[in-house]
Amino acid sequence: MAHIQATTMKQARNPSLHAVPAVLALAISLSHLTECLGMDNSNTPAAPISGASSYFLTPEQQAALAPNAEAGDAEAAFRLSNYHGFVRRDQEQQMRWLQLAAKSGHAVAQYNLASDLSTRGKNLAEAAHWADEARKNGNADAQRLLAAIRAAQSAMLTPEEQAAAAAKAEAGDAGAAFRLSRYYNFVNQDRVQTRKWRKLAAEGGHASAQYDLAVALYMDGEQLAQATHWATEARKNGDMDAGRLLHEIEALQSAALGAQEQAVLVAKAESGDSEAAFRLSKYHHFVHQDGRGRGRRWLRRAAEGGHPVAQYNLAVVLQMDGAFLAEAARWAREALKNGDADAGRLLQKIPGQ
Repeated sequence: MAHIQATTMKQARNPSLHAVPAVLALAISLSHLTECLGMDNSNTPAAPISGASSYFLTPEQQAALAPNAEAGDAEAAFRLSNYHGFVRRDQEQQMRWLQLAAKSGHAVAQYNLASDLSTRGKNLAEAAHWADEARKNGNADAQRLLAAIRAAQSAMLTPEEQAAAAAKAEAGDAGAAFRLSRYYNFVNQDRVQTRKWRKLAAEGGHASAQYDLAVALYMDGEQLAQATHWATEARKNGDMDAGRLLHEIEALQSAALGAQEQAVLVAKAESGDSEAAFRLSKYHHFVHQDGRGRGRRWLRRAAEGGHPVAQYNLAVVLQMDGAFLAEAARWAREALKNGDADAGRLLQKIPGQ
């Protein structure tokens, strides 16, 4: 199995500035693209209509579309798929026409088919094929979906493999426990099981599991002593990123800002000071634990202002979100262009890039 490890955020070169921590792990966000145009009887696009009514077809329209779809008309097949999926709720017919539309080259149908197959978790190779076809045919979201599918493929376990890994892990095999933690994190997205197997792997001496556990505890914000312990163990066992994580944990308290200092920084950041925006991002993440709100806003502002460490950190956050891998790669490239020494290694870790 390919090894995917959470990547910790970086410190600014100025020792008074410290980084926003990494989000725990890649999460696979697979959803249907359900927007399409309503069509009138002349097949001319009409104004979009909300709800299932936008996919409704009369018996006459169905009868007219079916032979066209069978003859290779991708749009006709796609309309029939939407009708059976959203109006009739007939999954078998929906999939029949969706597959036909995808085979006929319909990019949105290819994306939706890839999403359907990957969500079930049993057809990831075929899902990757259709996501790649959608990407080739210009679907803007297909690259992100493809990267998420590949991340899931690398962590996939059959029921038999799960059972065998569980038996080995319970008997003390740290590698088996780590594989299970990745499976439950990337494929099943079961946090309870992820924590269970990750902790068992860490206690068994698995460096990557120790690092991942340290990141998870670090993100909780209230278990820094335990986070320090596991980051130290990971560093002892050779994890390349653990030292940087330790430095971040030790520097956590420096993110605090007084009310007057916050006001001064906000004014500077709003005027385009990327360093001020970077400090505000740390403050809101560390002190207010608002990493997905104002913390993310200021981090993005700093990155857009050309701050290389903010660009690196934003790339890490987006990578860990899992659904924004193409954007993560873009910011990693910006950081690399602006002289960040570690951005190249981060870029190599982003699936699909």
